[in-house]
Amino acid sequence: MPPSLRQLEALVAVYRLGSITKAAAELRVTQSAISLLIRQIEENFQLRLFDRTTRALHPTAACREAITAAERILSGAQGLSRRMRDLAEIKAGRISIAVSAGVASALLPRVFAAFRSRHPEVSIDLRDVAPDELLTVVMAGHAEFGLGSVEDEGVPEVRIDPLMQSPLSAIGIKDGRFEKHRRLSWDAIMSSDLITMRHGTRIRRQIDEALAQTGRALKPAWEVSLITTALALTAEGAGISILPGHMLPKTQFPTLTAIPLSQPTIYRHVSLLSRADFGLSPAAQRFVDIAKGVLSTKGG
Repeated sequence: MPPSLRQLEALVAVYRLGSITKAAAELRVTQSAISLLIRQIEENFQLRLFDRTTRALHPTAACREAITAAERILSGAQGLSRRMRDLAEIKAGRISIAVSAGVASALLPRVFAAFRSRHPEVSIDLRDVAPDELLTVVMAGHAEFGLGSVEDEGVPEVRIDPLMQSPLSAIGIKDGRFEKHRRLSWDAIMSSDLITMRHGTRIRRQIDEALAQTGRALKPAWEVSLITTALALTAEGAGISILPGHMLPKTQFPTLTAIPLSQPTIYRHVSLLSRADFGLSPAAQRFVDIAKGVLSTKGG
């Protein structure tokens, strides 16, 4: 049986101090406890570690051979203890996050800035993926959690916690008139050149289903696969994008503004996606807490 860490601590202390009394004082235990720990090692390995005289202890050759390994083991254990303490106190660690591309572009910079200002020692592995890939990446264990616009599909292994929501909006160029609208109806924009996500995407399906209930159908001028493409086209004057208001990164597209659409109002959520049977690490939980605080100020 290998020696315990406590036994190794006693061995190293007695070797270094040359006294059971001094070792006991340093380790804050009784002298008899130190003697017992040393005797347990000796009996376990059938080795004499110290020659005892009336005045002092003298390490044997076996003790001198073993002491280097004992010190190395203790140093490693102490380093591990410090590391575990740092992880618990969020002074170290690594978070792996999967984020849908739109959220990564529009929302994550502010969350990152807030987190890094408080926990600069924690590294972040970011995977920006398509929304439909979030579930696969998280469930495969490639990311501790995901952030994006996902729907609860009734999968028991998945936990989905909404963080924020905002209405679908008409995103257009600030021309002195467009940005003055507080809201726009769908009928008000139907005659415009509209830029939407392609058929088959969740956001497009949600739009089509909601409008179908009112007897209307969307006839876009442009259909795209990426939110950034829609916004770039809008910025160049190609038309009005229909996207969640929170998906407009204002620093990247300062000439654009988002006007909420009504009649009907259609909401999109940003949610936390994680495995139901896994708890988040302290660093990941702190990231989520900070994200909730930042995103709550942007919700609609």
